[in-house]
Amino acid sequence: MPLATELAVEAIELEAFVEEIPDLQAHFDKLQTRLEKGGKKIQCSFSTNRGGVQRAPFWAGTRVQGGAGIQQFGLGTSAPIGGDTSAAPYVPAWGRGTGSQFVSMCASPVRFVNVCEISNLSQYATDGKERGLVKFSREEMDKSLLAFDNGVEGILNRDGSGTIDQIPLSATITTGGSGAQTSIIAGINTAASFVDQQQVQFLSGVGGTLRGGAGATATISYVDPVTQTLFFSTALPSGTALGDIIVVQGATGAAGSSVYGKDYWIQNGNVGTFGGVNIATYPSRFSSPTINFGGSGTIVNSTAQRVQSIRMRAMGDDFDKNEKCFWYANPQQGVSLAGNYYNPGYTRLDEGGNEKVPDVAKKHMQDTWAGDEIVWSSTAEPSRMDRIVPDAFTFGELFPTRLHEWTPGNPIAAVPTNDGSGASNAIGTTYYDSQQFAYERAFNILCPEMRQQFFIQGLPVPADS
Repeated sequence: MPLATELAVEAIELEAFVEEIPDLQAHFDKLQTRLEKGGKKIQCSFSTNRGGVQRAPFWAGTRVQGGAGIQQFGLGTSAPIGGDTSAAPYVPAWGRGTGSQFVSMCASPVRFVNVCEISNLSQYATDGKERGLVKFSREEMDKSLLAFDNGVEGILNRDGSGTIDQIPLSATITTGGSGAQTSIIAGINTAASFVDQQQVQFLSGVGGTLRGGAGATATISYVDPVTQTLFFSTALPSGTALGDIIVVQGATGAAGSSVYGKDYWIQNGNVGTFGGVNIATYPSRFSSPTINFGGSGTIVNSTAQRVQSIRMRAMGDDFDKNEKCFWYANPQQGVSLAGNYYNPGYTRLDEGGNEKVPDVAKKHMQDTWAGDEIVWSSTAEPSRMDRIVPDAFTFGELFPTRLHEWTPGNPIAAVPTNDGSGASNAIGTTYYDSQQFAYERAFNILCPEMRQQFFIQGLPVPADS
């Protein structure tokens, strides 16, 4: 008879998550939730091979240039377009025509994984109501899924290079500590984009030099999204400096080498290759309209009309003022937008009775701006607001977020000792007294309608702490 081990029955317990203990790690997944809800999804392979040529497995076409320009068809003594010009009256002829041009952008899925390993003793110690508040393995499966989504969120916000954030020139790097505070980077833009115990790489810039050489990483011990601080349990790679980019482990940091995130598609410029298309060939057509505040000023109510005016020019008379969209912004800009309400001094003197100062402070951030919904996210860049039309985005999925199966039907695996250390195998050991599971997802995103998106950049960031 087969042995009914804990490993054999755990696969049917995976959905029995329990949340009965405090969780001190914050989690963030707003952007992927909204894009998946409002965008399109298609299933795709990892790559295709046609006629001996390897190709990306999913693509989206768009009309990038018009044709058939108008001309005046002249008669009489005016210069004809063509035809018999030997004697007046001229005999005109039709000119040659032009037609529309189309391009397709393509992408291949990028695979992300995270692995959680827990000792058998930790499971035994919490197995059953009399031994622990929750069953440790179930709790870890729940929290590891949240951490995985948080990690994907950080990359989905960025520019397609695997970059999660850039160390601002105003940040502070502290080294030479110990334990969980061996190294510290304070003043990150979006610390919420990282997760505890995540390994990251540092590069001088997109496509730049990898700090510390091949394989050099640093391990984040704790993330503090309140003070925008990353604590590290390891030393930072040699050469790490202000202005460096922080890249997810396993990515190259080269442009377009990771999942094509929000900042990849919503950009203002005519240089670079996007989804395999050199946009310099089609100037302006893949450039998202923008307003750049240049680090000064602030959004006021009339900024809404500036946005609409620019978008009406960009989209032409097909402009739909009621299209389904949302603003995506960091809550720090919510502090700034609140000034549009407080500064005019909307004070009702009939509130609070005759003996109390009326409470004119509002508890929550506003739900809309310029008539469109706002999605507040701590992983969004603090100096930027994006107006996103989600149905312009297409998710190509090799597979959605799922538990990895080490063998068919089994998402739990024992951990062998053949990890390259050598010493343990010298005495004939086989497996560590632990088990592991992993989440994985493989996808990418296309958004050829970059011109349909809009963003406000260079916004001053108000203090919120």
